[in-house]
Amino acid sequence: MNLKNIALFVVFAFFGLTINAQSLASFGLKGKVKSIHEEYKNCYSRNGKAQTKDCSTLTGEKQFTKEGYLSDYKDSLGPGDITREKVETPDGWLEIVYNNEDGKKIKKGEHYYNKDNLMLRTISFDDIGSVFSRTEYFHDENGQTTKWEKTYNLNGVKEKRISFFDEYGSFSGFEIYIDDVLTDNEKFNITYEFDEKGNWIQSTVITEFSTDIQNRKITYY
Repeated sequence: MNLKNIALFVVFAFFGLTINAQSLASFGLKGKVKSIHEEYKNCYSRNGKAQTKDCSTLTGEKQFTKEGYLSDYKDSLGPGDITREKVETPDGWLEIVYNNEDGKKIKKGEHYYNKDNLMLRTISFDDIGSVFSRTEYFHDENGQTTKWEKTYNLNGVKEKRISFFDEYGSFSGFEIYIDDVLTDNEKFNITYEFDEKGNWIQSTVITEFSTDIQNRKITYY
């Protein structure tokens, strides 16, 4: 898989593990949203031509309270079952994420939040418990994520991946650094369709490698 496709696919999947009790504003949503059903399709180009029939698909669903905060999230990520534990910290709280598979409870991540429920940083672990990556999160005045900085140390090589998000909360570009040297970057041209409330219900990204489509069905109180 081309690296650019990996970046698009992994960012969507990672949201299923990291989002928590955030406000509608932090998702860039308008109106009294009750739930959002999401379908993400990653369709690889064939012989250099775009196509939308042979695609990989992920689905997810967010539910919000009447007060406008995320209350539940479900996704179609891989095998196993995700469980979470919450621990209070002096600056907010820590969420520990486990994957339960074949009778084993494996710690996959530590997610650190401030007292406003904004994620500040995460630590991801591999299947043997070693640190796989560390991520720092940046937000605007509404609490919406604008940028991630994710770092790896693979066999002595330092790699940093910076992911950028637009005003609608969509992954809009990236930069990759190897030992602090910029090696790859791209900004995506995203087209949107909106509902009557001003929330987007379809986003499309077309590159030379793939067509990526995300559909959202939004219900309101």
